[in-house]
Amino acid sequence: MSRLHISKFIDRVQHFEQRGARDFTCPLVDAKNLHADITRLLLELEELREKGQQGESRITVEMQGGSF
Repeated sequence: MSRLHISKFIDRVQHFEQRGARDFTCPLVDAKNLHADITRLLLELEELREKGQQGESRITVEMQGGSF
């Protein structure tokens, strides 16, 4: 999965930080692309979480003391 727009955003913020900029503006198209990447990332994370829960199995342990 490509996270190109997230990387671009991080790079731009770092660039502005290094220049000592106090403000940062982002074109709407870049903001929409960033939003799409974040949404896809969160959906993928949720899908992995659900698969992990489905793969979990319950283990029941019974202990008997016998004549102990």
